[in-house]
Amino acid sequence: MEIREFADQLLLRFAQLQFQGVRVADGIAKSFNYNPERNLLDQSMWDHIRSGVEAFLSLYELLEKYRLPLVEEELKIGLVGFVLHDLHKAASMEKKGSSEYGLSLQDLEQIGKMLCEDLDISPPPAEFLRVAEVSSFSNKLGDFSSLSDEYRWTHIYHWVKLMDRTASITSIAECLEGRTVHNLHHLLQQLLPPKLTGEMRLEFHQLQEIRGMLTTQLHNGMAIIMKKKSFYPWLRFGDGTLYLAFEADQLPDKAGLMDELIELFFQSINSKANEVDSETLFDRSTFKCQTLAFMLYSKPEDFARLFHRLFLKASSSGKTFPDDKFDQGKLPAYGVNDLESLYRKMRVQNPLDEDLREKWFYTARYFAALQRLIQRLENVNGAEAITALAEHLGLSVTDILEAVPQSIQSNNRRFDEAIWLAYRYLDSVTIDDKPVAHFSIEDLRIAVKKIAVAFLNKKVSLERSIEIVDKEMKFRQELVNYFNEQLVLSWEKNRHLNWINDKELLKKKSRSQKNICNLCNRQIESGTDQKVRAPVIQDDVQVFSNRLLPKEKNVSALHWCGICAFEYILRQVFGMSSLGEKNLSRRIYLFAVPSFQLTDESLVYLHEELSHFYATIQVHFRKGRTTWQAPFVEKRDVLIREHIREHFRVYSEYFQLEMAERGRPPSTGDLLKTGMPGNVMLFTYDCYSSSLERTREEAWMKAITAALSLNKLYGFRIMVTEKPFLSLSGVRDLRYVIQLDAPPYKVAQLLGKAEERGTVDFSIPIEQADDMLFRLAYLWEIHRTVHPIDYNKPTDKSISEILHQLEVHPLAGAHFFKRHLTEDAYVTESFVHCCRQINGFKGGCMMGLAREIALASLTLYKPNTSREGRAFRYENLFRIVVKGIKEGRDKSELQGLVMKRLERLIGQGGGYVPTPIDSTAIVQLVDLVYDGFFQRVCKGSLAKLNQKENQLADGIYFETHLERQKEFQEKEKVTV
Repeated sequence: MEIREFADQLLLRFAQLQFQGVRVADGIAKSFNYNPERNLLDQSMWDHIRSGVEAFLSLYELLEKYRLPLVEEELKIGLVGFVLHDLHKAASMEKKGSSEYGLSLQDLEQIGKMLCEDLDISPPPAEFLRVAEVSSFSNKLGDFSSLSDEYRWTHIYHWVKLMDRTASITSIAECLEGRTVHNLHHLLQQLLPPKLTGEMRLEFHQLQEIRGMLTTQLHNGMAIIMKKKSFYPWLRFGDGTLYLAFEADQLPDKAGLMDELIELFFQSINSKANEVDSETLFDRSTFKCQTLAFMLYSKPEDFARLFHRLFLKASSSGKTFPDDKFDQGKLPAYGVNDLESLYRKMRVQNPLDEDLREKWFYTARYFAALQRLIQRLENVNGAEAITALAEHLGLSVTDILEAVPQSIQSNNRRFDEAIWLAYRYLDSVTIDDKPVAHFSIEDLRIAVKKIAVAFLNKKVSLERSIEIVDKEMKFRQELVNYFNEQLVLSWEKNRHLNWINDKELLKKKSRSQKNICNLCNRQIESGTDQKVRAPVIQDDVQVFSNRLLPKEKNVSALHWCGICAFEYILRQVFGMSSLGEKNLSRRIYLFAVPSFQLTDESLVYLHEELSHFYATIQVHFRKGRTTWQAPFVEKRDVLIREHIREHFRVYSEYFQLEMAERGRPPSTGDLLKTGMPGNVMLFTYDCYSSSLERTREEAWMKAITAALSLNKLYGFRIMVTEKPFLSLSGVRDLRYVIQLDAPPYKVAQLLGKAEERGTVDFSIPIEQADDMLFRLAYLWEIHRTVHPIDYNKPTDKSISEILHQLEVHPLAGAHFFKRHLTEDAYVTESFVHCCRQINGFKGGCMMGLAREIALASLTLYKPNTSREGRAFRYENLFRIVVKGIKEGRDKSELQGLVMKRLERLIGQGGGYVPTPIDSTAIVQLVDLVYDGFFQRVCKGSLAKLNQKENQLADGIYFETHLERQKEFQEKEKVTV
């Protein structure tokens, strides 16, 4: 079996490996809470092992071309040793003696056999598996003496340590100190021949900041450039890449690197030209192309096709065009009082039929777009641009310019000149010797597009497009400045910081700091288009800065630097635009970094997995699609990772099919999208709609569920935030599996108490990640059951109600169980299981007390389970005792009340009272309610009794019903 196939099979076996009922791969390799003083960040056992194996395979790919005499059998033994090298951390492993490595050889032998079953290798000796766990600095390497001389065991041991070393590096920041690079260098020298390592070099680049798409592009671009110079991108981290070379060209200087990087940036944008939504390239209100259009297009045919696509769709406005453009308020500027007079003045034949209006509507908008384009390409005014177009058409436009007032010509939201020129063109054009009335609108569109291509010939060029981009956005200079600020190279570590002008910082509070970016606090280059785009910000301006901001509540008051603008453009290009109506929809951003490293091979795998990645957290059953929470709540023995992957795959196929058939997503829905895979990844979770309000709690619950799912699949550490840009100083600030940036209060309550989590941050440490996954699954299942989906309003906003009850009700599961049974006669086993688990989340002693009271009540009275009056019967005896306590009765009186109630219940048909009545059971019931509930839980307070009575009653209802169902099932078994 080839080494890569062997490694894949080995990882699959490891994922399934169970010892004493526990999956070894689900353990924890490293935890930030374990020892914050050490260089530790959260990492699961599965991610640790996978990272080391991928690092080995990446190195093996590089070594293959040197044809080294590597012994494949030894490499496979090394892989097995590494996969099992952290067994001593598994809680299920019994240790002998005080050593943390003191594992039983019998246990290791058994696990080795289980792992290597059906693989083309004999299980390594248990002594080697134990020695593979031992640290290089430990004195407990005695097992080496028990090994045969069949293999080079020390050599294999060093392979294990190399994999462990690479899987334990948290970030490139470690490499700045030099020790990490030195240790890797030393291990490689021990493993590889001196001839190869004599000129070996380990270099790196670091980028501390996380922006999103821009950061990913920069890391990917650096890898491409360094690979061309024979520096192999061996290990990728969230803040940079480690390069390995055995024979390399001269290292590039920073200035030359920046030029190459900028070219790669623009090439990557150009490659996405056909995938970008045309609407994002054009401002319909002014008929101007966005700056992005000039980054994507540099040929006449490109712009001609763009305008054709934009104006192709029929519109209801076309039926009334151009009457709707000239209302009563606009006519006096032309010196006329009605439309008839205006049409006579402009030599338009009236009445206009619907077909002509449609053709006129298309042509006028197309000519307006051409006019605005020429204005920017040739730096001329609107009159000069429309004159150039008219001359190309062989038409006169002088009288039109005289008739259209100057104030209208200078208004960039009016296109009167294009309207009248378009009519004049239609009045004169013929296609196949047919006048305008006799040819189709499709023929007209083709003719207009051909005219546009001919007209723009020699006016549009790559050089001119680049000039416009540089003039309007200063992107090239901004990128050079940004790379100088942020990019650190192992061979050139100097950084040129972006110093902000003191005068800007010291401005009075009443003045705006227009030369400082409101998003990232960088100095803004003079001449930059500073207008912030609302689709990125999606909120009030006060949310996104700790500095003084304008009083206006919308983003038009903000200004940003060219780098923030470039990030916005990249998100548009790579399909990260928002869906739905801004005021109704919710978007959550998920910034992900690998745990701990990626390789080029794993990045290729991510590209395959995440290309056209559209997913959702589906919590309602639909045909052909299971719910996300199914294996968690049904207690199925399945690999959670495989279920999540399949869940996302099924929805992705459904979404793409929907887009292919309809050309647009459903009007209301959820969508998890990803940007380009790389060292840092940006995911977005949209709860969107064009007509229904989506709540914050719903969006956050879905986003956290998605974040934990992505962590399970790919090992990412993820920051979940509503802010489109991160405010972290570096990737090492992402210490935990999931970190939440200001979640809603109800969602934050799910995390539990700070002392339980070991941190005051809104975070999910790796120790609680699995518990949180199951807790979310229980809540989604309860929500699905209690709030079935309404297909007319397909949202999950009622999850807010579930969260509210979880906060205020100690037995929230019992509450929802009781509520559901009042409306439905049937409950699923999974729903019951979820209710019981949620009761245990906060219920604790209350749930135990409810069960004791329910069992004591059932000893005295077996209530009927029919739906009508069920709550009254189940809680009957409990309510009697509570009523007596409120009346101030003592225990003996309370016992008498219970006895009288039982005597009245005999023969009433609501249930069965065993006779003779057990007075001892009555005493027990009263003691439980009076001492256990009133005195201990309510502290003898009648106010607290009133507050908690119904809560405990829900728990009694829950336990009583389940106990009665259990009795019926046992009777049926006896009968059978």
